[in-house]
Amino acid sequence: MDTEQKLNILTDSSKYDLACACKMRDEPGRVRGDWGRWIYPAAWPDGRKVFLLKTLQSNHCVNDCSYCPFNHGRDLERTTLNPEEMAGIFIQLLNSQRVNGLFLSSGVCDSANATMRRMLDTVELIRYKHKFKGFIHLKVIPGADSAAIEQAVRLATRVSVNIEAPSEGHLRKLSKKKDFHQDIMGAIVTIDRVRRETGTGCKQTTQFVVGAAAETDREIVSTTDRLYDKFGMERVYYSAYQNPELPVNPCQQTLFDDIPPARSTRFDDIFLREHRLYQVDFLLRKYGFSRGEIPFQEDGNLSLKLDPKSIWAQQHPEFFPVALNKADREELLRVPGIGPIGVKKILEARRLSPIRSEGDLRKLGIRRGAWGYVVFGQQLVKSYKL
Repeated sequence: MDTEQKLNILTDSSKYDLACACKMRDEPGRVRGDWGRWIYPAAWPDGRKVFLLKTLQSNHCVNDCSYCPFNHGRDLERTTLNPEEMAGIFIQLLNSQRVNGLFLSSGVCDSANATMRRMLDTVELIRYKHKFKGFIHLKVIPGADSAAIEQAVRLATRVSVNIEAPSEGHLRKLSKKKDFHQDIMGAIVTIDRVRRETGTGCKQTTQFVVGAAAETDREIVSTTDRLYDKFGMERVYYSAYQNPELPVNPCQQTLFDDIPPARSTRFDDIFLREHRLYQVDFLLRKYGFSRGEIPFQEDGNLSLKLDPKSIWAQQHPEFFPVALNKADREELLRVPGIGPIGVKKILEARRLSPIRSEGDLRKLGIRRGAWGYVVFGQQLVKSYKL
């Protein structure tokens, strides 16, 4: 194959990583570039977006992960880009203004360290030879030694090793070759240590495969909470498992038009489950909720019928109504239908004058579902069905 043929295969392979598949339909998502490359819009905390070339360095893999379309038992076309090819392609796309960052991952071609060396050589060429100082997200291969991980943290803007499952027992259902504590948690610990020691500013993220190992939402959320608390994770992501042996889900075709339809046991329930986990993630990171306040069902899973914040509100009627003109930021964040942006608008507006009516809320963009949980003065606003 020539270089372009290899890249077409490797970038196309990235379509199977569908974290954040619950994006809004008017957002760009992953889109085909002019040459068939996969472009991935990543958001900065301040709302800015950077468009990344998202690709594998190789889709060869010696691992046996049951959920992965590239495990060693699958019959598919395999290829690898060497560091010079990968770096050259990225710089070409960068100079033509098609991308402004790189998201680089890989299958495990031979060993974890050899694979990491190939990826690190690529990033070193981009950083040192081509003088690129922009965004690079580098995947860390489970089982790589600490020296390779340290170099990744020094070179990249963001690094990640996928935790995949919430415990050793669940990971064992997905792979007999990966060791949860040594290969995955060991890498997460090393990344956190190096980040703290070097002060490079490199961020760490991770990702779960949701629904592949019969884990509960409670188990995922408990592990997520520990990851944020102990390792300063920037983000935890959740990727709905798409079982190729199950019936086709036609609903998912609307998300990415040229990706083969996703598959699910209950149509798009698995994607709604992913969405609920992201909602909980925001409650933990942005809304001041603790793990113990997340409302799980008896089976340990989140409700698919109603979002977790609304369920918490129904279970805590003593907290409401909230005095709109007196409540602090933390209290306002507990109101269903009001997020951090809405709270900011409310706090800014009431500094100028009291918020007196439903019309004032409408002007601030506060959805009607929130109105039944607040009072302006002593008068309770009419409650609306959520």
